[in-house]
Amino acid sequence: MTKTINLRAIRAEVGEWLEAGEVSQAVQLIASLHPADGAEVLSEFQPELVQLILRHLDPEYGASLLAELDRQDQVTVVSLMEPEILSDILDEMAPDDAADLLGELEPEQVAAALETMEEADEVRELLSYDKESAGGLMSPHIVTLRDSLTSRQAIDFLRRVKPEEDTVYYLFVVDGNDRLVGVVSLRQLVIADPRTILSDIMKRDVIAATVDTDQEECARLLARYDLLALPIVDRENRIVGAVTADDIIDVIEEEATEDIYRLANLDVEENVEDSLFSSARRRLFWLLVNLPTAILAGWVVSRFQDTVDRLAILASFMPIVAGMGGNAGIQTLTLIVRSIALGEVEPGEGLRALSREMTIGAFNGLVVGGAIALLGVVWQSNPMLGLIAGAAMLLNLIAAAVAGTVVPLTLKLFRVDPALASGVIVTTVTDVTGYTCLLGLATLLLSALERAGP
Repeated sequence: MTKTINLRAIRAEVGEWLEAGEVSQAVQLIASLHPADGAEVLSEFQPELVQLILRHLDPEYGASLLAELDRQDQVTVVSLMEPEILSDILDEMAPDDAADLLGELEPEQVAAALETMEEADEVRELLSYDKESAGGLMSPHIVTLRDSLTSRQAIDFLRRVKPEEDTVYYLFVVDGNDRLVGVVSLRQLVIADPRTILSDIMKRDVIAATVDTDQEECARLLARYDLLALPIVDRENRIVGAVTADDIIDVIEEEATEDIYRLANLDVEENVEDSLFSSARRRLFWLLVNLPTAILAGWVVSRFQDTVDRLAILASFMPIVAGMGGNAGIQTLTLIVRSIALGEVEPGEGLRALSREMTIGAFNGLVVGGAIALLGVVWQSNPMLGLIAGAAMLLNLIAAAVAGTVVPLTLKLFRVDPALASGVIVTTVTDVTGYTCLLGLATLLLSALERAGP
């Protein structure tokens, strides 16, 4: 039966020990917890106190606890540590995790920590890769077997080296030049005849990625082929590491958060624990970026001022037409951005996606446009007003489908993140199109509108 832990009470007790100067008591209490619980307890303390506790913890436990903290908290805490203490903790972390953390620090602190690390060479090599590539994400600790070994020899080798790596459920098979030639599972190894050569039972069609493969592509490969680990090779097809599923979970969360934030024009570094000033400052930039697009929509309305003056009820329909177009545009945009991220839609397949979305936009435009036309008849007893509002709605929903599809695909074609600027452009298109269609049609048919009114 799982024991319930009152982390709030433990946090209060740790605080009391620290306030009383009894650091050893606080450390002992933290060390009794699971690293994830210990990290949650310490997450509300000042970074100076967290690093004080970390430096008194066993390095192995300290490394596990540090890995459970948010990345921003990790960076803040380790930036306060002496290089020797930091090196001891980093040596207990997986090389890829250590490299990820060091990649966020200042060069001087990185150099000082690497100088006393036992696994500095491995970490230094990982730091040489782009942090969002397979090389920067992979773990160099993998189990490889020669294709000439027998099943018995391979099992004896595993008993001898006692691998503790997360990737041991996949055993990668290499030739005499360390080139990846196959993969064999532990199950295959155990049930095979002891005299069977690995080259006879291994799977030769290995799904692999190169060191410069983007982390999003690694995530797609793991998901598409239901892999627990993805081998990483260099340009000569020599295996240099593997990306595991737990690493990819972090990537998926990071990429999804980034896309969601960017669609809403939020800084990817913002969270609910930031100061009010910091959050306001980050959001203000994007609001100022959006301001010219709002001014553009206002300018379009100003060009039809005479029409609005003569038929003021049009002002009531303007936000309806523009707002519904914006909603439809964001629906299409979200779908397309997600499809691009998952590799389901490429820029070269834009016509197929555009045709589909325009058809959906036209269908929804007819339905919603019919509803708004009926509103014009019932509310204002003006069939012509209803017809114009309905037509404007139809045209705007089609425009929303076009913009929501074309804008992200075009940005992707020019190697710009589709989630970064698409939302601003799409909403601008739907606002301008909605106002232009509604007020433009009303201007053309103004006499008929006035005659048809109540």
